[in-house]
This record gives sequence, C-alpha cells and structure tokens, in this order.
Amino acid sequence: MKIICYGDSNTYGFDPRIGTPGRHDKNDRWTGILDNMPEYEIINEGMNGRTIPDCDAAYNSLGSIIRHNMSADILLIMLGTNDMFMLRGATAAVLGERMRAMFENVPELRSFRDCTGKRICLISPPAPSRRVLFYEMIGVPGSQTADEVAGIMEELPGVYAKVASDWQVDFIDAGKWNIELLFDGLHFSEKGHREFARQMEEKLKSLI
Repeated sequence: MKIICYGDSNTYGFDPRIGTPGRHDKNDRWTGILDNMPEYEIINEGMNGRTIPDCDAAYNSLGSIIRHNMSADILLIMLGTNDMFMLRGATAAVLGERMRAMFENVPELRSFRDCTGKRICLISPPAPSRRVLFYEMIGVPGSQTADEVAGIMEELPGVYAKVASDWQVDFIDAGKWNIELLFDGLHFSEKGHREFARQMEEKLKSLI
C-alpha cells in the first residue's frame, strides 16, 4: 500500500536539538517506521514550516504532488499547527475555513478521492505543549497565548471532522494519542514518533 504523507515538520521529522542533523533518522520518524514495514510504501511530503495551503502557488504545489503520485492508495493530510502560531487572529474556525478552501481549490484532491479504492484522511494534529519555545528560538513571535492555543486545540477536531464529513473523506483525531514532544514543545520526540507510528498503523488497518 502506497501512502502520501502531506504535512509540516512533524511529518518531515524535524529535530530541533543542537548537534543533530536537523532531522530524525528515518528509523526514528513515524513515516520511516511505517515505510520499514513490508505492507507500506511511504511518500514523505512533509515540509518544515508548512501551513494549510491558502494561495495559488500552494494549491498548485499540492496538486502537483498528487498528480505525480496518482498510484498511491491513501493521502494523509496533517496541518494546522503552524497556522495557530503564525496566523494572527487564528481560531479553530479560521483553520477549518482554510482547510475547506484547500479542498475547494485543489481539483486533484477530488480526483484522487473519487478514484475507486483510494482514500484521503484529514488528521487533526497532536496538541503542542502549554509553553512552546520553538518560535521564540527562531525569532518568530507567536501570535497566540497558551490559553488561546489550548482553546483552538479543543475545538479543532470537531471543526476538521465537519470538513472531512462535508468533503467525504476520512478523519483522524491524533490529539488523543498522547504524543511525547521535545523540549521546544512542538516537535515529536523519538518516543513520540514511535507512538504516532503505532497509532497510525492501527488507523490505517481500518482504512484498508
């Protein structure tokens, strides 16, 4: 089974720790763990800093990824974390509208969904820590307080579930998975990646 994983740095496998290559080893990131299993072939389309596509260039980029991988069986989409911190005035409703606009403006998503045997799954991401150091470390001021982020994360699964239902795609709430994060409060630890891979494998079995 071939799976496209479209997401941000936690799909890419970013490791913020000084002295590392900046990316978890393939065997330590959730996409790589799944790819090492004989039943899965993973196409990792994670990118550091990616937000929910909201312009023609981003829509076209996603469309190109899908066109070049039409032989895939499943498309996993996990985005929204960067939007929460980088988009001033972000709310769960705003993120939901950006996600809805993505589906409306990328015709390849509908083409992929409508192919017999193919599935798209929208994933609500794990919650960041109450204190997120990452954006302070890179000099990007976060636009939301800890309470505001907590409120967004509480509402986001319901909002994404509604988008998924309206667009007739599958939905996963990874916020329930208790994923361990690194010191920066945003990125998965090796343990977090292993747990994410374990939980994702269980969900993939239900999509087959």
